[in-house]
This record gives sequence, structure tokens and C-alpha cells, in this order.
Amino acid sequence: MKIIGIDFGTKRVGLAISDETQTFARELTIVPPQEVFKAIAALCDEEEVEGFALGYPLSMGGTITQKTEEVLKFKENLEKQFNLPVELVDERLSSVMAGNLPGGNEHVDSLAAQIILQTYLDKNKH
Repeated sequence: MKIIGIDFGTKRVGLAISDETQTFARELTIVPPQEVFKAIAALCDEEEVEGFALGYPLSMGGTITQKTEEVLKFKENLEKQFNLPVELVDERLSSVMAGNLPGGNEHVDSLAAQIILQTYLDKNKH
């Protein structure tokens, strides 16, 4: 069973997916927010998905921001749409790290999703 990693944004949404052993994350794609549920549904049809790791954007001080509220609303919709668990993963600095990787400027959102997912996988090793 696989986990989908999500870096949610109001302009772009980065997606990543784990391998079946939930050891490694790989970037997949970047989609517009209005197409994200369609893209996730297609992934769920193609792969055996058991849940989601969603980037949780807190301020550097650890407080909730407007973007945090947007992500929480997205989380609710994701849970309703797919009836799968959604785990929140602290995403502070994930976009900065993604931007420092080769191809990071072009693929920052999908690389950030990969970093978010890998963080989740490393924390939850079986």
C-alpha cells in the first residue's frame, strides 16, 4: 500500500508517492488546485493508496497562519472525498530545501511534496 504526499498551495499543488514498502518517496507532478481531486482520484485508481501525508504550514514560530487554515479546509475535503486518513506533516522549510535540489526551481512543489512524504515515512517506519 502506498501513501500520497501533498504540498498544497492556492496556485499549485505538488504530489509525490511512496513505494509499496513505504520506505522511499518520489516526486510525481504539479497540478492546479482545481484539478487536484481529479489527479488524486486517478492515482488512487492506479495505485493501492492507504492514506495521505499533507504538508502542514505553520509559521516559523509554530503558530497557525491563514495558509494553515486553508490546508485544514483542504484536509477536511480530502478526507470526505476519499475516506482515507490524512496525516499532517510539518512542512516548514520544505520548499526551501526543494529549491536547493537539482531542478528545484522548476519542480519546487513536487519536490516539496516528496520531502514532506519522506519526512512522514521516516517518522513512521514499520
